Amino acid sequence: MAERRFTARRVIGVRPEVAFDWVADYRNAPRVLEGISEWQPVSSRTRAVGARFRVRMNALGVGYETTLVLDSWDPPRGLGWRSERGLVPQRGAWRFRALGGGTEVSLEIAYDPPGGALGGLLAARADGVVRARLRRALERMRQQLESERPP
Repeated sequence: MAERRFTARRVIGVRPEVAFDWVADYRNAPRVLEGISEWQPVSSRTRAVGARFRVRMNALGVGYETTLVLDSWDPPRGLGWRSERGLVPQRGAWRFRALGGGTEVSLEIAYDPPGGALGGLLAARADGVVRARLRRALERMRQQLESERPP
């Protein structure tokens, strides 16, 4: 089955460095990423390439666990990850670009659905859910960052 890829973008009224640092703090992931119940380091490193995290999530009513590893780190322009283990191979990235007085933040997720007819059916159902979750995550991030911003 072909890889599924989704991207959402949102302008947030903070500098790229602020947005990057906020995303780079792993404790913020469950605050904005819907369906995430746990995002915990499994190594002493919590930032930069090589940091590893155990992530528990729920998608379409099914809970599962995966291990994600950061595989790109380019402050304040972006960071990325890939799954190291788990039922559904995935990868993704956050990108930050100065835009006017703020930052265009993009969040991209790509995954390989399980094979066969069942995998295709689940992937088709998941597409709308994934798109909506990405948009809501960026809106939550915007609300939190802009409300925390000093006057």
